[in-house]
Amino acid sequence: MINITLLAISVLLSSASTYGGENVWPVSEAKNGFSADEATDLKASYKSAALGLAGNAALYTYLNMAEFYPHQLLDRDGQIKSLREKPNGRIGGIKVKTSLGDLSLDEFVSSPLSRLQGIVVIHKGKVVYEKYPGMQPTDSHLWWSVAKVIAGLLTEMLIEEGQIDPNTTIDTYLKEFKGTVWEGVKVAHILHQASGIDAVDSTEAYGDPHSGIGKLMFAQGVLKAPGLATGTHNQVLREMTRLNPPGKKYQYSSANTNMLGLLIEHITGQRYGDVIQQRIWSQIGAEGDALLGLTPDGRAIAHGMFSSRLRDLARFGMLFTPSGYDSKVANKKLLARIGDVARTDYYRHAPTARAIDASIHGEPPVSAPSQWGALFADGGLFKSGFQGQALYVSPSRDVVIAMFSTANNPQGYKYLRPLASAF
Repeated sequence: MINITLLAISVLLSSASTYGGENVWPVSEAKNGFSADEATDLKASYKSAALGLAGNAALYTYLNMAEFYPHQLLDRDGQIKSLREKPNGRIGGIKVKTSLGDLSLDEFVSSPLSRLQGIVVIHKGKVVYEKYPGMQPTDSHLWWSVAKVIAGLLTEMLIEEGQIDPNTTIDTYLKEFKGTVWEGVKVAHILHQASGIDAVDSTEAYGDPHSGIGKLMFAQGVLKAPGLATGTHNQVLREMTRLNPPGKKYQYSSANTNMLGLLIEHITGQRYGDVIQQRIWSQIGAEGDALLGLTPDGRAIAHGMFSSRLRDLARFGMLFTPSGYDSKVANKKLLARIGDVARTDYYRHAPTARAIDASIHGEPPVSAPSQWGALFADGGLFKSGFQGQALYVSPSRDVVIAMFSTANNPQGYKYLRPLASAF
């Protein structure tokens, strides 16, 4: 069985180091702007498998998604939500132990080895720290899996409105999934990553076109391989197999997010992107439009193909804080349900996930609700995205931290909870 992504990576690594190799651009190259020759040469030799290197292809693609993937434009609307700047000099001095050494945030941001492209810290609706070492503030960047939180929030909104019963099985709503392994799986199981479907996310599985999640990545066009026959987005979801009984164990899978996307479309009678635009993007006071990636047959790639400005990612995060509270989007009952630290039924049966999260943050989360990657005992919420994208929200401290990166071993996550704890 050939793993296309890993094969491509091994070939590429033989000629250039991911970090520091003479052929690999520093992230500052993106901030300064790519030359026409650089863009032409990269696209002439472009291979989607090279995204796994966090090198030149990834650096360019994450800022120029529209050049590589079909997409839907989600218009911003209404008055821009003002974010007054109130710099806090203490923030840059917060020091954390990383694989690059014991570095202050300022030192980490300025290090070319961090591969951090942008970070913004917001406290009580004011920007207290903001740096862009690898992009411009007006650039849009891929969220990758941070976008899962959008599907989670929309599903929770429809639950709150009584349009979805989380204890009803998904095939009750999506009839085409009767007779598949999804039959009998409750919406709650999918929402909280406990469906039991054999499509667990991992870098190796992404690149294997015969794995459950790999089949989905190739069907969506996120990864491409010449001559590889792929099914459609929905066909691949229908043909998936089971790994564990549903509702027993937290197991992170992008397939779950895409099922939520189909459910949201079914309940609303609208395209997923239109629902995001009307219910979320037009409500947060975004300063820029967003892009939603689409499969070759026009289906939304709900699990991660979403692009926006960094400040707009932060504005989205503010929905979960007092300073950004909007009852039309997420009322207090909904937010309390997501932030319920006593609801640990699936996550407590996932010791590997808990151990990995603890190694990143210095403590294990108590759960991972509604497509978030982690909920901590103090109510802090965290979601990561491939190669260093991040959204961290502390409702109790009224703090939002958003970051974009192109890093294979992202160390920026280690700063999130110490930064929030400074307030």
